[in-house]
Amino acid sequence: CISDMVYPEVVQAVGGGLSWLCYRNVTFSGGGMSLTVLIGAMTGDVANVTFDGCTWRDGAVLLLLGNAYAAVRSLNIVVTGNAFHDALLSPEGVFPQRTNVTISGNRFTVTRLIPRSGLGLDIPSCVAMNGLAISNDSAVVFSGNVFQSVTASSSAIHVVRSALRVSWRSLFAVVGNTFHTDGGGATLMHLDGSSQSLSLSVRNDSAVV
Repeated sequence: CISDMVYPEVVQAVGGGLSWLCYRNVTFSGGGMSLTVLIGAMTGDVANVTFDGCTWRDGAVLLLLGNAYAAVRSLNIVVTGNAFHDALLSPEGVFPQRTNVTISGNRFTVTRLIPRSGLGLDIPSCVAMNGLAISNDSAVVFSGNVFQSVTASSSAIHVVRSALRVSWRSLFAVVGNTFHTDGGGATLMHLDGSSQSLSLSVRNDSAVV
């Protein structure tokens, strides 16, 4: 496990050829800091990704990039005890079957818009999801987190452009979290969409709570 260090300010993709990826008490900072976890490049029957007690600040981005054709048979992602201060957590893409993503016990604070290359995010957000799709006995759960916004017209969780899709006995849940807003017009969960496109799709014995 990579632990107890200040990570260099780099744009980096990780996970290739690995079945286990772990960061503990690592500090990521700066607008040039972007860490992408390539789910499609991971291997093994069960892949595990853990971010425990890390600090993300000053424009840093954590991108969890799904891939429907990932070789892994099941995937566990845990993001727990992290502090995100003007930093962005961004799950994106289609995740493999039997994916469990647990985002719990983290503290998110946003005071400004955090840009992410290729995303087109237009309001300050703590979590930004684009084209996130889970299916076949999968779950994404946000629980026990604290979201704090000190800017107007912000969102805690933002579904950007492409719909959030949950299907085939899967679950997307936002439960037991705390939300503080100091600016006007803030929203808990912001869904982009238009008359021509869906912003949320829930099918086949699945649920969003």
